[in-house]
Amino acid sequence: MKKSLIMIAAAGIIFASCNNQKEEVARLTAEKDSLSSLAFQKDQTINDFLGSFTEIQSNLAEITQKENAIAMNATSNPEMVKTSREAIKAQIQDLKALMDESKNKVSDLAAKLKKSSIKLGKFEKMVATLEEQLKMKDNDITALNAQVATLNASVETLKTSVTDLTFKNDEQTKVIGDQTTRLNTAYVAVGTSKELAAKQLVVKEGGLLGIGKTEKVQPDASPELFNKIDVTQTSSIPVDNKKDVKLVTTHPSDSYKLERENEKVTAVVITDPAKFWSSSKYLVVVTN
Repeated sequence: MKKSLIMIAAAGIIFASCNNQKEEVARLTAEKDSLSSLAFQKDQTINDFLGSFTEIQSNLAEITQKENAIAMNATSNPEMVKTSREAIKAQIQDLKALMDESKNKVSDLAAKLKKSSIKLGKFEKMVATLEEQLKMKDNDITALNAQVATLNASVETLKTSVTDLTFKNDEQTKVIGDQTTRLNTAYVAVGTSKELAAKQLVVKEGGLLGIGKTEKVQPDASPELFNKIDVTQTSSIPVDNKKDVKLVTTHPSDSYKLERENEKVTAVVITDPAKFWSSSKYLVVVTN
């Protein structure tokens, strides 16, 4: 009887021990699964963070590269701002777009870390560093905008100066052209004494009782009554085969010659233009 009771008690103890072991195994298994899930979640969070961090760092590197390119072009070649201002504006817009994208990614990353049940203090510091870098980039872009605006103003001033100089140059060119034309313009009249007198180009003065009068150019003769010539282009004045010609105006005798054919004068040939026109820019030839 006693032996039976002892066996029953031992069996009860063994059964209770087995149940306890099963419960402990179940608890440990659940704890293991929980830890595995937490580890997976932590790994997932870290992987997501590292992926986003890499993208943001890539954006920041691209922003820096674009900033340097714009700054270099603007400072080394201000004239480029004049011809490529729209391109520079587009580049700055690209910078802003990259900045906005980076800011959104940092905000999303910070929100994920905040919601995560896993404490990632080191990563939180990294996010804070990224936010600080973005603030610095904002300041850089603001300064870059100011620099481009200043260069734009300088270019506009330069354009105004160039326009003024171009206008002045055109005016001077016109003045020089007019002066050159006047210097190179001479006035020629050829005809008989009667014809020239009728046009009031010549008058007869001096002499006695109508004898011995000499012909002179009318002092107030209008230039419109003469034929204009360019002294740099004209070296011969035709006189239409006249028996004799006389130059009423004063010109050095060694600066021209009378060209003849069959004992008639066909032209007054100017052999030394500078000397010929030095005394007068008017030439009046009386023919007979």
